[in-house]
Amino acid sequence: MHLSPLKKRLIGALSLVVFSSFSMAASVDKAVVEKITNKMTMLDMSVTTITPSAVDSLYEVLTNRGVFYVSQNGQFLVHGNIYDLDNKMENITEKSLTTLRLEKLKAFEKEMIVYKAQNEKHVVTVFTDTSCGYCQKLHAEMADYNQLGITVRYLAFPRGGINSNAYNTMASIWCSDDPKLAMDNAKARKQIEPKSCDHSIQAQYELGQFFGVTGTPALVLEDGTLQPGYLPAPRLFDLLERSKG
Repeated sequence: MHLSPLKKRLIGALSLVVFSSFSMAASVDKAVVEKITNKMTMLDMSVTTITPSAVDSLYEVLTNRGVFYVSQNGQFLVHGNIYDLDNKMENITEKSLTTLRLEKLKAFEKEMIVYKAQNEKHVVTVFTDTSCGYCQKLHAEMADYNQLGITVRYLAFPRGGINSNAYNTMASIWCSDDPKLAMDNAKARKQIEPKSCDHSIQAQYELGQFFGVTGTPALVLEDGTLQPGYLPAPRLFDLLERSKG
């Protein structure tokens, strides 16, 4: 199968994370790794890492659809957050994802459509869908975000999946000669010219799934935290300022 240079670069970057993670999971029994991997594959999920979790009886399994926990015998699966009651209800699950999100975003920086603030103070990455009402609202207020020093970087997350109209629209945007203008027009509900090229919309969508995105807009903050939903510029700025501490 022929792979384009773009797909080779993205696959290579993501594979490096996978290889490194599995090489660090030496304390997990190989037979259990194989059993968990096979069962997750049957559920149409690909496994990135399997490591001991903060809970003695569970393994933490990172997949293309987020974090799961599996019993040490590979039989039982748990989906949800683990909190540390002895450490101010720290969300252990989210902590595991924040660093990995930032690492994986690096492979997609050249694929992002960026609305840069002139006096940049913060950078957020937004998974967006051109057919999403609140995504359109956020985009209509782009000048407010930029004026407060917030740079917005877009990645595509067509909520209807890779066979949806939004997927085709965003493929045309990323393939456009002027992606920002095409994005502006699409978010204003204007027709855009269909375009085709070697794009990464499916890879962006799968990245969003891995991050735990279930709706749009979904914002990845500078510390790797996932913030679901629209926030007006002043509230987002306050959140970003608080997260610095």
